[in-house]
Amino acid sequence: MAVRRKLPKWLEKIEYFVDRAIPYVLVLLTLMIIVEFTHFAPEYEHYIHYLDYLVISFFVVDLCFKWYHTHNAYKFVRLYWIDIIAVFPFYAVFRFYFAVSELFAAGESVQKILHETVLLREAKLLREAQFLRETEYAAKFAKEARIVRIIARGLRILRARWYITHWHMHKVSTAYIREHKK
Repeated sequence: MAVRRKLPKWLEKIEYFVDRAIPYVLVLLTLMIIVEFTHFAPEYEHYIHYLDYLVISFFVVDLCFKWYHTHNAYKFVRLYWIDIIAVFPFYAVFRFYFAVSELFAAGESVQKILHETVLLREAKLLREAQFLRETEYAAKFAKEARIVRIIARGLRILRARWYITHWHMHKVSTAYIREHKK
């Protein structure tokens, strides 16, 4: 049996607080996902983002404490892979991909504009078409980004499985210890 590393008292208090707050954070996350499917979502999107950052910060702090206690990369990934996926910034990767694809699209647009400026009338039509394409592309990106955010939040909900199992195992082991100390 591995020896559990001891935390300073103030970090133990933070770990205790985070452990007790996780179920409430999961409820908040569930409510955020439900709100995403309502017509209120665009109005409160700013607040939803802040709440999402708060939820992620709780999960990251919890994951840091788990790493401190495990301190074995293989065991840590094997036990907490869903936690790692839940805090992974998929949205940042998606934004990076969007920026790169936009760069390539801009390069193609510049090349088209240079070739078609010979005819002024066609250049004017090209600019109008480009504006329509950009607004359609932005709307498509917003919809895809919303789907990615919902999936990432759904993965965080799956973490509840670990907390419920951990809570039950802790209760059973505590009862077992009490029973056999007598």
